[in-house]
Amino acid sequence: MSTEAEQQLLHDARNGNAEEVKQLLDAMTKGEVIFDINCKGRSKSNMGWTPLHLACYFGHAVVVEDLLKAGADVNVLNDMGDTPLHRAAFTGRKEVVMLLLQYNADTSIVNGSGETAKEVTHDKDIRNMLEAVERTQERKLEEELLGAARDGETGKLSALLNKPKPPDINCVDQMGNTPLHCAAYRAHKNCALKLLKNGADPKIRNKNDQTPLDLAQGAEMKLILGGKTGKVINKPLRRYEGLLWKSSRFFGWRLYWIVLEHGVLSWYRRQADAVNNEHRQGCKHLTQAVCTVKSTDSCFFSVRCFDDTVHRFKIPKNNLPSHSREVIMSLYERL
Repeated sequence: MSTEAEQQLLHDARNGNAEEVKQLLDAMTKGEVIFDINCKGRSKSNMGWTPLHLACYFGHAVVVEDLLKAGADVNVLNDMGDTPLHRAAFTGRKEVVMLLLQYNADTSIVNGSGETAKEVTHDKDIRNMLEAVERTQERKLEEELLGAARDGETGKLSALLNKPKPPDINCVDQMGNTPLHCAAYRAHKNCALKLLKNGADPKIRNKNDQTPLDLAQGAEMKLILGGKTGKVINKPLRRYEGLLWKSSRFFGWRLYWIVLEHGVLSWYRRQADAVNNEHRQGCKHLTQAVCTVKSTDSCFFSVRCFDDTVHRFKIPKNNLPSHSREVIMSLYERL
């Protein structure tokens, strides 16, 4: 790693020495010299700034483009949390701002002062440009969220919702369907649960005046969306216990006191045994388990565990429908 080459690159980028920058980048591409294109300066004049920051701040568009073509990180942060877009916007470099946007600069990044590039600029044209791009980027994320809910991509959906500036969880498609509508009509229960836990509104109606529940496919999805589900699943994970029928190959259906805690499903013959944590009849870890509700009767459900064993349960008929929902939702929270 050549420190001398990095210092030269920082100097040339700051001063707009386009030919010298190009020569250094060509040498790097050919492997003649090795240096970090996103290196940060250590001198008073460039402390914590990369070559791209310097070129953007001083408006050297040719240098900016060459750095981006060579692989410079368009969203790299300096020691103050500024991206190159912040610096170009602050100094009113319209051409440079347009270049950065062409290379997908993120307009939503906030700096150390909590400001986006749009908020640091004093140029009206740049502000309008950034607002337009910001909305385009927001809509792109919304479409990705809708697509993830529609396709059942729980991991992608979670990643989108965990972004520093996530898409609107109640955004809509051309039919007025929110991501929760999409998950509901495709029966993607895990996506629906994740959306509800993150504040999705189950009461929003689409252009056909339908709520997600109206579009829900299957008993499981209807249980998730039915009643006051949103309030249930937004609570912290808690211990669930109660009487359930459990099927056995040799003994048929027997009544057990079921305890669901810390991702483990346990069953006891009596409640007192569960309280004293003794005489446990069996238990199963719910890691990678799948819960399936019988389509014709929501009181019946099965749990397929990671080892492919299947355990069948039945909610006592004298229990209220709300209790059925509570049991299923307690399981879904942990799957």
